[in-house]
Amino acid sequence: MEAAVASTGSRLCCSPNPIAKQQRRRSARVGFVSRPQPRGVCCKRSPHPDARGYAPAVAKGGDAGSAGVERKRLAVFVSGGGSNFRAIHEAALSGVVIGDVVALVTDKPGDRDAFSLQLFGFARWGFDVVEWIDAGCGGAEHARDNGIPVVVFPKSKSAPEGISADELLNALRELRVDFILLAGYLKLIPIELVQTYPKSILNIHPSLLPAFGGKGYYGLKVHKAVIASGARYSGPTVHFVDEHYDTGRTLAQRVVPVLPNDTPEQLATRVLHEEHQVYVEAVAALCEDRIVWREDGVPLIKSQTNPNEYT
Repeated sequence: MEAAVASTGSRLCCSPNPIAKQQRRRSARVGFVSRPQPRGVCCKRSPHPDARGYAPAVAKGGDAGSAGVERKRLAVFVSGGGSNFRAIHEAALSGVVIGDVVALVTDKPGDRDAFSLQLFGFARWGFDVVEWIDAGCGGAEHARDNGIPVVVFPKSKSAPEGISADELLNALRELRVDFILLAGYLKLIPIELVQTYPKSILNIHPSLLPAFGGKGYYGLKVHKAVIASGARYSGPTVHFVDEHYDTGRTLAQRVVPVLPNDTPEQLATRVLHEEHQVYVEAVAALCEDRIVWREDGVPLIKSQTNPNEYT
């Protein structure tokens, strides 16, 4: 999969998908099959023991920017309620996003005594990927209800069922993941993933970065800090992920006014509403190869209707 070519004279260059030319191993035991459905494509376990029967679907929508675009395979990382994950998943099912969520990764392992546990093995690497529901992770519940595998990462004392960074990378390669989307994932992404997926990992942050970003700025903490600062505007930022918290290149933002009597909860509600829209739009552009990079390293989104304009 190659990125779209920049328009003549715009001094823009494009980066190919780093995974496209890698040899992607296929498991002898577990496969995932995507078949066109009336409202999109769903991801489910293949009854066949070999994953080689998978044939990527090709979008056939009438949109100027999406005709003939191959569906991308997405992994979403979530730590909490997962409302942005649900927005992306629903957009994929409806055809707004030309892609399929093939895995959800969470650092919340759940309660072994309170919830059911299902395992499917990647025996080639000698570990199990865990698929289960967690009371503290609504994103995992949504994934489970929709047949999306859930991977527990990282492995720790509180999550002994989890996997290591190397095992996670192997699992993402096995699932042939094209892009990684962070949707309220609170852990720092391992450098191995950033290096393997350059310009292919997005995050959503609830402030206008670079303001109110970095380690410790998440959830209501962000909105409390915004209000306390006296800032008149806030809003979500979609950015590419690098080795640090919230320092990657900005891709898209939405402005939300901070009202004089706002509480952190009220501001959070309005910002979250914009998050769902701007993140879906950014992911749609990513899946349609409409993101181009200026020579100074700034990413831009090509208009879906006019390739000579940028949004």
